[in-house]
Amino acid sequence: MNRREALLTLLTQKRNPGYIPVSTYGVDRYSHPWMADDPSYQEVLAWGDRYDHIQAFYCSYYASFGLTDILAVDDPERVTVERWRREQTVITRYTLHTPRGDLLAEYKDIDGNKSTWRERHLMQTDDDIEAFLSMPFRPRLPDPAEYQALRAALGERGIVQVQLPNPVCLVIENMDYTEFMIRTRTMPEKIDALLERAQQLILEWLQGVLAAGIGDSFRIFGPEYCQPPQMRLSYYQHAVTEFDRPLVEAIHQAGKVVQYHCHGPIRALLDEFLKLGVDAIDPCEAPPAPTGDITLREVAERVGKALVIMGNIQLDDLERAEPEQIDRLVAEAVEAVDDRAPFMLLPTAAPFVTPLPERTARNLIQFMESARKYGGAPA
Repeated sequence: MNRREALLTLLTQKRNPGYIPVSTYGVDRYSHPWMADDPSYQEVLAWGDRYDHIQAFYCSYYASFGLTDILAVDDPERVTVERWRREQTVITRYTLHTPRGDLLAEYKDIDGNKSTWRERHLMQTDDDIEAFLSMPFRPRLPDPAEYQALRAALGERGIVQVQLPNPVCLVIENMDYTEFMIRTRTMPEKIDALLERAQQLILEWLQGVLAAGIGDSFRIFGPEYCQPPQMRLSYYQHAVTEFDRPLVEAIHQAGKVVQYHCHGPIRALLDEFLKLGVDAIDPCEAPPAPTGDITLREVAERVGKALVIMGNIQLDDLERAEPEQIDRLVAEAVEAVDDRAPFMLLPTAAPFVTPLPERTARNLIQFMESARKYGGAPA
């Protein structure tokens, strides 16, 4: 059984393929092609080419305007883009010309860091919300030929995983989080209008992707924005479970699987994940709070064979710990899950820095090596 077959067995049949697969969560030349050109990543990538069960990220894991194809427009004249450098940072400003006035979003890219950081949200005021709702967005679909090229290059090393935000994420990444929370109490009908519009746009994009035959699995991100204790469980059930259900159903109707990404405390949400019917959850972060509030063993005992568990080695440990500690953490994770649930070893996040620190590189290799040792991978 090759690695692609192993991942599909795990996800579609919810059973381990005779061993516990391991993935570096995007530290590969397919998810992030820039890593293939960075000398500091080469040893890790060489190990990954041999042992990583690659989930090649496809489509943006950002949900902010200007960084996602879901909030695309059909007329380039509707958007003005400006860029300038400020010391070690490149600033990008997007001005969206809506029927109800202009909206501005700004981001920064810092030298040596491959993440994009938000400087200004698209929606700042109540008038901005109306302007956003008035905008005739037209989601831009990925090129099927580009997808097929990625799929061919990846080969039997893994699967292509389409990334998409949920409606809550699409709204909150374009609005200040505190303002969102306040408006759920002061103007809930307007927040619902935003969620409905976001759901409509995501579904339009998703159905186009599915119709084009793109993707082996689909990873939905964003539920953590409404998880307790920040928000009431009843609000999570409304804004997340209720609004995410059509996305999950569309993916399942196309014969694909859903991986549900939710950082932070998930004890109160496990029943919601099960009700929603997703196939896998990540990264199942362990206590203490606020990182997590439930152990990996408890997660496994709660979900049993109904969900694939993915996790839960902290990126912070990969960046700071000694290799011996990584070995111990992997062994403990394998022991915690045992045969209670289908399981895949996964970090909680991936490094987005260049050059990759030697300690992080060494620990990523140790992570893969220990996963093979304790997870029973074939030689």
